[in-house]
Amino acid sequence: MNLFKLSMKTVLITLIPPFMFLFFNTACASTIDYSPVESDQILVNPDIGIVDHQTINIKDNPYWNIPSYPETSVVYFRWYWEELEPEKGEYNFQLIDQTIQDAAKLNKKVVIRFMTLAGKDETYYAGAPRQYKKVLGIPCWLKQQLDPETQDFCADDNSFVPDYHDPIFQNHLNNFLQAMGARYNSNPNLLRLDVGLVGTWGEGHLYSHTADNASTLGANGYTAENLQAYIDMMKAAFPNTMLTIDLGTTDDDFSGMATRQGLGWRADCFGDWTPGWNHMQDAYPQTLSHIENTSDPLILSRWKHAPVDFEICYTMQEWAQQPNVYTQEKVIKTFDKALDLHASLFNLKSSEIPPVYQQALDEFRKKLGYRLVLKHLTVQSKFRAGSFIAIQSDWVNKGSAPSYTNYPVVWRLVDSQDNVVAYFQANNDITQWLPAEHNGDAPTVYSLANKFRLPETLKPGKYQLEVGLVSLGSRNAKIKIAIDNENSNNWYRLINVDIK
Repeated sequence: MNLFKLSMKTVLITLIPPFMFLFFNTACASTIDYSPVESDQILVNPDIGIVDHQTINIKDNPYWNIPSYPETSVVYFRWYWEELEPEKGEYNFQLIDQTIQDAAKLNKKVVIRFMTLAGKDETYYAGAPRQYKKVLGIPCWLKQQLDPETQDFCADDNSFVPDYHDPIFQNHLNNFLQAMGARYNSNPNLLRLDVGLVGTWGEGHLYSHTADNASTLGANGYTAENLQAYIDMMKAAFPNTMLTIDLGTTDDDFSGMATRQGLGWRADCFGDWTPGWNHMQDAYPQTLSHIENTSDPLILSRWKHAPVDFEICYTMQEWAQQPNVYTQEKVIKTFDKALDLHASLFNLKSSEIPPVYQQALDEFRKKLGYRLVLKHLTVQSKFRAGSFIAIQSDWVNKGSAPSYTNYPVVWRLVDSQDNVVAYFQANNDITQWLPAEHNGDAPTVYSLANKFRLPETLKPGKYQLEVGLVSLGSRNAKIKIAIDNENSNNWYRLINVDIK
């Protein structure tokens, strides 16, 4: 496969020499040109979009549902270490297994974060095995080893903060991660993991355990170099799984060091416009600028190969309670900023969507992640059994990010009885189909040029040419294409073909 520029806005992916297409133009072949009508519908596609938070399907949950919450293809769960290894070497795999299985039943994938520290005095929710008890973060058996104040039992107190330099802590954490990786690395229903091993809620700071003006990792004696071990642990345990890391703070280099090593990045309080100090004006711009100028000058272009994810600050319902702060214009500004930074996922915390923000959210969802459009199709063939068929197709990505999983293009012929008589694999890589660099600009056109031979046994008659973007190595079409054509299970009917 060759990938090269035809012009500033066109890329040709060709599986055969270009002169072969000249041959088709002069060898009595018929030509069919077709341009589908582009769809303006919201498309719920794999691996992207709005996220369910600590729930599998809050929109349609039979026991407790929020009908206004968007349909999702990804669910997000975070667990404290103590929940997953309550006794040394005894792992609560059932909790994760059940979550992944429940999500898979609805064709959803899971994002996971493992955490070691909660906010001070934070308690477990009702219904949890330790409901209303303070969250220790690390297992009690480990706290007994590390905390001089803890002896025979763990008191209902979570003021203890692990020393992230401690080799004993690191060794036990590594054993835990190795067990998790042995079970879940390469699980097709695990989309990615956050490297959330350090700091309060895994966000790379010590908020609520220190003074607010001294809660950064740097202010507490940590450097990027001596936190490298936590990146290494996750990469070793999950070598085949996409990883992301929280953006961190303005005086840390941990996040930039991670993105430089191929990790994606995320921010967990996106859309905060609180009067006075807030994340959108006083944290994220400064942190990104700091990373650009120190640990990773290319952080703002890393989206081309690794994902960018955001989680809302508060909830949209809480935003609506402050209408003078969270105006329609401010909410749109939040969504536009997420698109500018090439987000793939946006976590709205499974909370109600106020009607005042519904239209802005709908427009945002149309652009969040990848959005693939088939712009034009040219088919050349003698349309006889055993003859060649050349298919050239033009595609654009009108979303905010590429797909980080390849769903290659497959063409197929369907007879008048809806029986599939032939599949043709394009063998392309859609992870290379990038959206426009800047939100609102015209995206690059990616052209696929394929040549196949029609089956020798193909009978004369009327057929339909269909296209699908499939799971790698399968014929299971997974991607909804932004065209108005009739489709069945994501196979899109394009043109009529008469075989002579």
